[in-house]
Amino acid sequence: GADGAFKESIGIGSLKDTLTAAQKTFTSWAKKHSGERKTKDLLDKLSSAFFKLLDELTIARSRKHILRYYKDTIAKLGGFPTRNKPVSIYPEIDLQRRFLNYDKLNDEINGYRLSLFAPSRYLKKEFEQLYETRGSDPFSQKDREKFLVGMMKVNFLKRLESSVESFEITMARTIGKIEDLERKIRNYQATPHQNPESEELELDIEMPEAEDEADDPTEVGLKFKYRLEHLHLDKWLKDLQTDKQQLSMLHTSAEAVTPERDAKLKEVRELIRRKVKDPTTNNLGQPNKKVLVFTAFADTAAYLFDSLRSWAQKDLGINIALVAGSGKNHTTFGKTDFNQILTNFSPRSKNRDKVPSMAQDGEIDLLIATDCISEGQNLQDCDYLVNYDIHWNPVRIIQRFGRIDRIGSVNKTVQLVNFWPTQDLDKYVNLKNRVEARMALVDIAATFEDNLLKNEEIEEIIHEDMRYRDKQLLKLREEVLDLEDFSESVALNEFTLDDFRIELSKYIEANRKLLEDAPLGLYAVVPPHQEHQVIASGVVFCLKQKGEAKSGDTVNPLQPYFLVYVRDDGTVRFSFAQPKQILEIYRLVCGGKAVPYEQLCQSFDNETSNGGDMKKYNGLLAAAVDSIAKTFQKRVAAGLQTSRDFVIPDQKEQARETTDFELITWLVIKSP
Repeated sequence: GADGAFKESIGIGSLKDTLTAAQKTFTSWAKKHSGERKTKDLLDKLSSAFFKLLDELTIARSRKHILRYYKDTIAKLGGFPTRNKPVSIYPEIDLQRRFLNYDKLNDEINGYRLSLFAPSRYLKKEFEQLYETRGSDPFSQKDREKFLVGMMKVNFLKRLESSVESFEITMARTIGKIEDLERKIRNYQATPHQNPESEELELDIEMPEAEDEADDPTEVGLKFKYRLEHLHLDKWLKDLQTDKQQLSMLHTSAEAVTPERDAKLKEVRELIRRKVKDPTTNNLGQPNKKVLVFTAFADTAAYLFDSLRSWAQKDLGINIALVAGSGKNHTTFGKTDFNQILTNFSPRSKNRDKVPSMAQDGEIDLLIATDCISEGQNLQDCDYLVNYDIHWNPVRIIQRFGRIDRIGSVNKTVQLVNFWPTQDLDKYVNLKNRVEARMALVDIAATFEDNLLKNEEIEEIIHEDMRYRDKQLLKLREEVLDLEDFSESVALNEFTLDDFRIELSKYIEANRKLLEDAPLGLYAVVPPHQEHQVIASGVVFCLKQKGEAKSGDTVNPLQPYFLVYVRDDGTVRFSFAQPKQILEIYRLVCGGKAVPYEQLCQSFDNETSNGGDMKKYNGLLAAAVDSIAKTFQKRVAAGLQTSRDFVIPDQKEQARETTDFELITWLVIKSP
């Protein structure tokens, strides 16, 4: 009965199967570390049956949607504040400039051996076989140790990017681990074979300082057991000694950077001072001194709180609090309970006046926080947010900002300030990608029993995804990204094309004859969008797969049509798995435009010698087709992993580089 309710109307045979498959996909996606949970992946993997179902059933309200359709209601609620362009800050580390800068330190650490994490380098020849791969695991212990060393190096840099204090703590911990290991080896050498416990070395390496479980990238299964007699111990001790000396030098120089010398701390203090001394004025005419400072690490948060506490109270006359997870909260006003601190920081939006048991005579103006408050909290009394370090997952930063950029804010504007570790962000991004790619590879390789994709294909998929996130990350210098519009995080409105359907059906009714008579390959030329840097010069292609392409709709929700947005430099900004975003672009640049942009059309004709020289656009078309092939393959692989009844489209119906496509229409976005 009900299971087949949508069979006729939208062609979904079984509700139960559709939902079970979607749930399965979602669960396996949600289990990933947040660093690797990219919505794009989820959208790529969910079956189009699920999208059709959601389309029928859901109504989702994004910020954009609300602004467009509910203007009057919003005005009553106080509306959204205006977003200022983010401020980017690239601080020094040490005011006396004695400590290595970030890039130099990166090069330095890159050269370290960190033999603590790589016992397999010291295996005696005859025992190497013993420590090879186990079961279906495609990675040997040696490989995994290599990944681990890479992750440790990056963790060192992430800690330094956060604060010299966090870096110093990590150096001290790592030196401590080396010393424990040295002791163990020496004890064994002094009395071999006396105690079976001491002969076996279990390297149980936890990943360092992951602040919240979601971000802990170590489900790499790092419990390594070695028998000490299988190892060249003298050689290992010698290398451990080198590691220890290198790390001790870094530890000593980090220790010397006291709060007085900490350049980044000075910078954030100056931002806070300016905001308090020259506060913004909200819509009620009241001064707003509030500042929210986010960091990825509890150590950094505690350091900031300790370093700023008495200065904030005495010099600025404001209250300060720290929220960093259970047992780590502190405040100079009210109780240290998590919710009380947040309520005292944002008394208006959290309706403190309705809680008579709380003191009403003061509030907190400076809040230092880790991502334990990144979601679901209304903190819009505040209009100024500082990212003291950049979380590698851009979605996290957008979520942080969403705490204060909310409807019902009484502030005119909201300001985002980002601290970057170095001006050379390309180098920064490459560094994190080297490691993240390896981690993702380990994850994926572990799940593909009968590997359907070749390793190169897996790598390509991972790198595509990273390039996308890097662009997102770097765009934060220019704009506040919108979770709704161009988000990685899953919002229902990603799935539903409601708004567009309503508008489209009205349009079709009004212009049926005109549309039926229109030839294929029509194009228009429009300028990029002023407010949305995402919409830059490029082309949106609408292509139709030729021949039979019925079964492809498990992969492409708009089968046999493919929408792809390619930038001028050949990068595909949105693939066919993101029709919603592409249609949104169409609406923003074309909506309500009845006459062509004469000058742009003229310059397009000049550029292409009136259509005689289409080299550039053929190149972009090729990039679009290439992206269709790759995304198609990726979605097929994902479908196979998640659902038993996933239908693989016929060989001849799969979209490939060689598939024939018809060009239905194309939209050229061109700077004047």
